[in-house]
Amino acid sequence: MTSHKYLYPKYENKLNFPNKFSRLIWNFVYIFFFRPFSFPLFNGWRIFLLRLFGAKIGSGCKIHASAKFWAPWNFEVGHRTAIASGVNCYNPGKIIIGNKVAISQYTFLCTATHDYTSRKYPLVTKTITIHDWCWVAADAFISPGITIGQGSIVGARAVVTKDVAPWTVVAGNPAKFIKNRVFKD
Repeated sequence: MTSHKYLYPKYENKLNFPNKFSRLIWNFVYIFFFRPFSFPLFNGWRIFLLRLFGAKIGSGCKIHASAKFWAPWNFEVGHRTAIASGVNCYNPGKIIIGNKVAISQYTFLCTATHDYTSRKYPLVTKTITIHDWCWVAADAFISPGITIGQGSIVGARAVVTKDVAPWTVVAGNPAKFIKNRVFKD
């Protein structure tokens, strides 16, 4: 019988000590100084803390106190964008969000996965890009490496595994094209 240690060698973690230490400090700040200040009055304070840890955040943004950021230094957002309650930004890779975007409650933005074809199971990171004027509805899951085109809408609880074309509406698991986004006015 073959021992499992030969089938599965030691896990390969490409995140270095400075990264891990920075996350430790960030988690302390998040728990004691970011999350407890949930009143809208403290929105500027939360943005200040994110910027202090390297996030690039435009003006007029709203970020809820219960939104989670794994690595603020990998987070970029344009102007007048809203990150709602319970949004989880698991971002060992970059998350880039444009202007006037709404990320609704409990959305999961996931920039990392593992290479299951390698016995070392290494972490693989890919950038998520969400262009201007998009709406990602509640409880959606955005996979690593996804680009959501300008003006698109991702339906509630959608699982996005492929890029979303500009000015379209997608929904479902996996997310599929529903229709083009057309304004009536």
